Amino acid sequence: MNIQDSAAPVSNVSVGRPGFDALIVYAGRGLRDMGRGLIAVILAIYLAEIGLSIPQIGLVLGASLVGGFLFSLVVMFTANSISRRAWFVIIAVITALTIVMLFFTENVWLIGLASFFGSYAGSGMHWGPNLQLEQASLTEITNAQTRTRAFSNLSVSSAGGRAIGSALVGIATYLIGVRDWEIVDAYKVLLVIYLGINLLNAVIYLALSAAIESRASVGQLLVNPFKTPSRKPILKISSLFAVDSFSGGMIFDAFFALWMVDKYGMNEGTIAAIMIATQGLNLVSIWLAPSVAKRIGLLNTFVWTQVASNICLISFALAPSAALAAGIWMLRGIFDEMDVPTRQSYMMALVSPEERTVMAGSANLGRGLGRMPSSTVTGFLWAGAYTVAPWLVGGGLKLAYNFAIYFSFRNVEVPEDVD
Repeated sequence: MNIQDSAAPVSNVSVGRPGFDALIVYAGRGLRDMGRGLIAVILAIYLAEIGLSIPQIGLVLGASLVGGFLFSLVVMFTANSISRRAWFVIIAVITALTIVMLFFTENVWLIGLASFFGSYAGSGMHWGPNLQLEQASLTEITNAQTRTRAFSNLSVSSAGGRAIGSALVGIATYLIGVRDWEIVDAYKVLLVIYLGINLLNAVIYLALSAAIESRASVGQLLVNPFKTPSRKPILKISSLFAVDSFSGGMIFDAFFALWMVDKYGMNEGTIAAIMIATQGLNLVSIWLAPSVAKRIGLLNTFVWTQVASNICLISFALAPSAALAAGIWMLRGIFDEMDVPTRQSYMMALVSPEERTVMAGSANLGRGLGRMPSSTVTGFLWAGAYTVAPWLVGGGLKLAYNFAIYFSFRNVEVPEDVD
């Protein structure tokens, strides 16, 4: 089966300023994830310092996840009635305004309400309303030859932003350790920076041109993903992504660190060094993905590199020594993120222009739904003892997802794979 490249006609990429618009999208992602990298480090600590209990902090973060999920739904259903440029600006402004709430109240319900609308924890790297807007926008201003590289650049911007955001926490460390500030006051400085980042993002997004908008003429005011012409591949791929996200959520970095401490007695400094090296390999993986895809195709790239990654994951859990486990974990880093730009490029190529936001929204919602319960399941599997169960279950499910998506779409030809 052949999918025509109606997703990126030549006329689209010649309208407006596609190169400049792409830079704005990259910059916006970098700034957004800079803020996320900062808030991820300090939010729980800040909330505890102003008097919230651990269950209340959980409530605030849970509200954030629910808010991010529902916001994604709203963006998807209004894809035909509200422009992508407008949504970029609206989301940045709302996030900025909700941060202000943290300065004026210690009431858990008001903070939870702000977290719901601000999606402090709900707009993760692989899902959220901004992500679907970025994917659909980049698809409009690229073509079959440049799309995968654009998604690779987007992921690199994300990683760089998160690293800078985490480094900004050093400002609070300086104010507390050298200037003798109180923790709450020092963290409020970081919250002001986060506020400024989002306001700057809103200004930057105002410069986006009409080139990022869909050229398709659609009659209905609201989008119904169950009535779109491509609903079958949209719903199938979204369901499979939910399985991938669930299994991936069972084995994130915090569990890796806990495993290395408990099983091998490794110290925190060594674990941090391994994680930094792995993140560097992830960046290499992302950058190489478009080149690999040109040789073996998008589907083969994001399936078979993940098969290699998941074999490494299972091998890591069974490694007899700390050195071998660390080596396998870093080897996995070479393959682990290669599916991100190739997967995004592939799913955008599967559908027509008017369905891009629906595809991105459905796929990212599937990933979000799958991610939510996964860490709880890991906690259950580890209840009372740290066993290999989460690694084997997570790796096994991911392998099942890899083969399911390959056999579901192996006969679908997309423009990126046509010479």
